[in-house]
Amino acid sequence: MTVVSVEARLEHVTVYMTGARVRRVTTIPAPLPSRVRITGLPLSVIDDTVRVEVGGPALATGVRVGLDAPGADQAAAEEAPELAAARRRAAHADAEVERLRAGLETLEGASVIEPDPSDDPPAAFGAVLAARRALVAVKAQRELAVRAQLAAARREADDAKRALEAAVDRDRRTGSARPARLHELRKHIELELQATAAHEILVHVEYQVAAARWAPSYVARIEGERVKLEVRAVVAQDTGEDWLAVPLRLSTAEPERFSLLPELAPQKIGRRQQEPVKSGFRAPPAGADTLYADYERDLRPRRAATAEARKFQGGAAGEDSTYEGARPGAPAARHSAPDTFATEVWDEESSRGKEAFSTPPKGFQMTELGRGMPPPPPAPQAARKPTSLVLGMDHVRRNRAASSRGEAPADAPAPVVPGTPRLDYGNLVMAPPSSLARGTLAPRPPDRHASAIATELSTAQTRLTTLPLPPGYHTDWTHTYDYAFVTDGAVDVRADGGWHSIPVTAKPGAVKLRHVAVPREQPDVFRVAELVNPLAGPLLPGPIDVYDRGRFLVTSEVDYTPPGAPVEVGLGVDAAVKISRNTEFREEKTGMLGGGLRLHHAITIDVENLSGRAVDLEIRERVPVTREGDDEVEVIAGKVEPAWERWTPDPGAPRDLRLRGGYRWKLALPASTKKTVRAAYEVKIAGKLELIGGNRRES
Repeated sequence: MTVVSVEARLEHVTVYMTGARVRRVTTIPAPLPSRVRITGLPLSVIDDTVRVEVGGPALATGVRVGLDAPGADQAAAEEAPELAAARRRAAHADAEVERLRAGLETLEGASVIEPDPSDDPPAAFGAVLAARRALVAVKAQRELAVRAQLAAARREADDAKRALEAAVDRDRRTGSARPARLHELRKHIELELQATAAHEILVHVEYQVAAARWAPSYVARIEGERVKLEVRAVVAQDTGEDWLAVPLRLSTAEPERFSLLPELAPQKIGRRQQEPVKSGFRAPPAGADTLYADYERDLRPRRAATAEARKFQGGAAGEDSTYEGARPGAPAARHSAPDTFATEVWDEESSRGKEAFSTPPKGFQMTELGRGMPPPPPAPQAARKPTSLVLGMDHVRRNRAASSRGEAPADAPAPVVPGTPRLDYGNLVMAPPSSLARGTLAPRPPDRHASAIATELSTAQTRLTTLPLPPGYHTDWTHTYDYAFVTDGAVDVRADGGWHSIPVTAKPGAVKLRHVAVPREQPDVFRVAELVNPLAGPLLPGPIDVYDRGRFLVTSEVDYTPPGAPVEVGLGVDAAVKISRNTEFREEKTGMLGGGLRLHHAITIDVENLSGRAVDLEIRERVPVTREGDDEVEVIAGKVEPAWERWTPDPGAPRDLRLRGGYRWKLALPASTKKTVRAAYEVKIAGKLELIGGNRRES
């Protein structure tokens, strides 16, 4: 059966809160093969999440996921040129350091005083001293030069070592982009196609990977009364494949959510019945060639092999078989060990072997056929056994009585519900003829690399899950619905396990700038930009970088904001607007006998706009309030100039922190102008009392 290998290009990737779903597409020209293998997939593919969609005159009748070990012609024989150059540079630098160190040691060990072996008369003392001084000077000069060269060589060696480490790290991170080496594996998806016409088809393949995360961020570019809101994101993935030039969808949903539609169980009045056994379904193969494809493929090498048959490891024998009797020499299906097949050495061409594996008549003793070999173990009770007359009618009467009372018979077998491996038809194979389970389906034996692959994928997912977010980023989204942000263009995300900042989309909108001051707490005026969420989806919590006419202002925070809702972004302190607050306090006795106190408070606030444009300023103040039911304290509002209005803070604040006596002025300050606002209030208390913290409320 012809198998055609193709590669599928990335169409788009959907990144969830944890994990991602990758969609690939490929074109298969006519004439269509019966089997197509899509190769070059990463090991992080979750087999159970593979989906296939065929567009064109063909049907996909089977899907399997397997492993590919690359051959020597596909492996990369040489390392990257950049890495090789970095290794050569590091080796040369180390060799230069060793050469200079050895030369310095030799120079330091050299002596300027050597014995004179000749018989010549000694030279004058002055000449000898001058010569030795010259030698010492030359030695010192050479030592200084060598030490300087050694220091430079050590710096070069350190730089080469750091460059080599960076090159090794880059080579490791880009390992999924280069050709696979001999020790590397890839996965493939094998499709079984049934063509209905001789035309090319388009095959879409989707699969899920686990090691991927993302977090949102924003950029606001303010130009006068207009703003351009840019949505960005940081994405990290360690899936083993680079997402290059591919559109991304960033979803706030989970990749999987288990939900089961409840079923109404029937209520039947009458005799109790067993629950129907649930079973899977797949379309029957068309033709005998397709029906016995696994059987023939597994049988062919056994005919060419030696007389000793290979062992077959599989699932529990007989669970999917329609044969209900016990096999000779083997226990019944419900008594057999789970997840194993009995192994038997059997020659298909031997008629004696065929007779030995046939079902003998009841009571037949295999004496001749069993000569020279140990007798088979006694067969236990068969899976289905007729009621024997030896049991008498008591057994039948007991079952009838139990049925009349609405009870199940004592020996009624429990219903068997097929598990997931038994319903995974793509990974079921037919047992070979050398097995007692011949003619039945069993799960395909696990690959020898499965354990190592699972460990590596678990390590990558744990490493990515514990990867700390960049400062200011959040992933704690509290919302009632899910939304996916689609990038406006193709982006690149390397499979290196690090964060990559990518642009998502941008929308224009209107913005209103205003100034807010709370002079009682801080003598600064803050700028606030108020805009409406222009996106079709929500704004998730995250940092926002604000630019005013191309100049960076501040990095602020954005809370969760639904579509169309207002957003307030703090722009920091505006130094061009000055504000100062002055207070005045005096006490006077009231009443005929001076039994009361009147506490006068006066507030004066001066504001000056030093900028070259008009600003809208909001000044927030507060006035003391009395507790409910307290008649001994009275607060009386005095003269306010200009008039103010009540102000209530965010209703989402805790009740004990919610401000009750809040007021605010709203002023329009033209450029280069100064204004003054005033407010006064009185507090009346009994003369024998004193306010906690002092009678003076303003400072």
